[in-house]
Amino acid sequence: MQATSIRLRAPGVSYQTRKVVLAAALAGVELSLSLQEDPEILSSLVPHGKSLVLEVQSASGSPFLIARSNVALRFLAENSPAAGLYGETLYEAGLVDQWLDFSFNSLETPAAVMHLPPDAQVPLAVKETARREVEGAVRVLDEALEKSTFLAGHKVTLADVGVFCALYELVGVENAGSMSIALENFPGVLRWVLTLLHQPCFQHVSPGEADKMKRLQAKLPSVGSTRRKLAEGPLAENGNRRPSKADVAGARATQASAAKGGPAGGGRSSTKPPLLPKDGPDSSLFDRRRTVIKELLVERGEAAVGETVTIKGWVRTIRAGNKGALLFIELNDGSTALSMQAVLEADKTQGFAEATPASCGGVGASFSITGTLVRSPAEGQAVELHATVVEVLGKVYGGEDGGVGGKLYPLSKKAHSMEYLRSNAHLRARTRVTGSVMRVRHAMAYATHKFFNDRGFKYVHTPLITGADCEGAGEMFTVTTLLPEKGAPRLPIRPDGSIDYSQDFFGRRTSLTVSGQLNVETYACGLSDVYTFGPTFRAENSHTTRHLAEFWMIEPEIAFADLEMDMALAEDYLKYCVWYALRHNEEDLVLLEKVPGGEAGLRERLRNVLENPFVRITYTEAVATLERDLAAEKVAFQVKPEWGCDLGSEHERYLTEQVYKRPVIVTNYPKDIKAFYMRLDEDGKTVSAMDILVPKIGEIIGGSQREERLDVLKARCREMGLEEAALWWYLDLRRYGSHKHAGFGLGFERLILFITGLENIRDVIPFPRFPAHAEF
Repeated sequence: MQATSIRLRAPGVSYQTRKVVLAAALAGVELSLSLQEDPEILSSLVPHGKSLVLEVQSASGSPFLIARSNVALRFLAENSPAAGLYGETLYEAGLVDQWLDFSFNSLETPAAVMHLPPDAQVPLAVKETARREVEGAVRVLDEALEKSTFLAGHKVTLADVGVFCALYELVGVENAGSMSIALENFPGVLRWVLTLLHQPCFQHVSPGEADKMKRLQAKLPSVGSTRRKLAEGPLAENGNRRPSKADVAGARATQASAAKGGPAGGGRSSTKPPLLPKDGPDSSLFDRRRTVIKELLVERGEAAVGETVTIKGWVRTIRAGNKGALLFIELNDGSTALSMQAVLEADKTQGFAEATPASCGGVGASFSITGTLVRSPAEGQAVELHATVVEVLGKVYGGEDGGVGGKLYPLSKKAHSMEYLRSNAHLRARTRVTGSVMRVRHAMAYATHKFFNDRGFKYVHTPLITGADCEGAGEMFTVTTLLPEKGAPRLPIRPDGSIDYSQDFFGRRTSLTVSGQLNVETYACGLSDVYTFGPTFRAENSHTTRHLAEFWMIEPEIAFADLEMDMALAEDYLKYCVWYALRHNEEDLVLLEKVPGGEAGLRERLRNVLENPFVRITYTEAVATLERDLAAEKVAFQVKPEWGCDLGSEHERYLTEQVYKRPVIVTNYPKDIKAFYMRLDEDGKTVSAMDILVPKIGEIIGGSQREERLDVLKARCREMGLEEAALWWYLDLRRYGSHKHAGFGLGFERLILFITGLENIRDVIPFPRFPAHAEF
């Protein structure tokens, strides 16, 4: 609906009117106010209209009336989509709706009971129960805001508007007395409130409210003081210990017992154990005693101006100014790609003399800096730290004589090649590129576990030492104790000249695993959906940019599933990882786009993967496309594609980058180029296998429906020269309750290459292992 005018009619100012006024201001909607209306007249216009009525006039006819504040919020957001008040994705829109419902049910409703006037004759116990319900809701809110600046996404949304206005009623009311909520007990909520109060719209929520907002801001303690208070002990405002989650759970259990007629303080105790805290035990013991730089630069920015903080990290750059009276230090703690600039003044910073390059060694030294955050005059950084105290925690001993100095420090120069950094893998985590890559790697590992856990998969730890060759390739590292530490080896030899591994540690030949798939399959046949995520090893004498001797594999296995379900899970998983990186590692991806040799359109490529369905073609169709374009001289390949041969990287990238310009799933490969456990198709020539090919990388995921028919599986083993005796336990799965199942494998390092845009797989694992290289 295209509105010509919008008027808010209400009996006065309330949290409902504040919500609507705020949302209109953020949406850029002109809103006229009429705040002295008769509630009975409003109620006659529309049911439930006593509190407010939003009157929307359109050119098409009579006014459109809205009587619910949250409905009014949604209307304003949907009619101003550019404002992004409903978030930037469907996921964020869902979060917004959840928080609005949370605000109504857990804050607004019990708050209304808390603030009923005395003449309502509501028992104090009822009000106290409502207050406890609200405090529990605020605790939930505090946990949600522990690592987030806003409730949904990276900017203010309707979620922040709705919850803020409900909370304002609880902490900003005049003379609330014992019914108010002390925000100093909830540092996450406090930080969020202070952040919102820096937004101009929140300081003028409605006529006459600006001064009240300023009073509220003035009476709120700083985040720093709150943290100090909590560090001294979790005390409530009255000096008593602040209730932990366990206390709250115990209190709720007691209340529930009393409600059912059980003991409430005396008499025989219940045999039923108290309820455990929903979100784990109270975890207030650990304290970094510093503020991480990401919180200040990425999450809070100018909202942190004026706070006194301590940061710790390693010097990226250091330079002097004003004839040595000033020092400008860029400090990075690894939490973000960004560095905090600290300004030190000789006459105002305690410890200044020790912080000079001559005293500390310069780049690479570790510092602790305490100071006040101010707005930064420089571009690219919202705040900088004006230091009052600096302490050198670790000097750089890189002088020629082993003394303090940076000359011999391996990372003293500003720029280094990736090859050089590989030779200094023990220090490269301090560099910008490696730091960003490792943060992405961490995020992808977390996203992997979260994705599968949220979908009910169980994490199975498969063995690293195995007697089975999953791939049938024979490229395995042998594990043996038969080699003596000194002298010539005296291996036990059989009459036929082979090594007698029966005398080895395990009594048989064993190797480092090339895959956990066979082992994890056994648990899929008892636990249903499972996955494994761990290191694997292949003794391939390969020096390409896509191969390692040691790498990590993610291998899910789905019970009662076919190839179609397998492909759906794989596409969902890959898109989830891409979404997670875009959502949580934006500053790292921005850096990786800008560094020399970085991929300029990295985020655009990732969004293309996220927003488009994967193309699905058969192997036969893929080969036909390659042969057709080769014959038409549209492309030249080093290896000619033909049916029966595996697709090479050049073929895979051509399909994804030139033909379809998006990820492609290729299915039904010839059986002779795939593993023995893949289900044989009805034609007897192909198997129910699939590979997911992505731009820049080529194959990133390989999977299949597993062969569940015992006779067919045994025949495939014979075809490929595998001993049935070595796989007796795997064949048993087909003897006892066999069923369809499917799974796939993804090389974790290839995923990181795909997400970061780097070219060499050796740069996305902390300590790469490849032929002739096993240092560190």
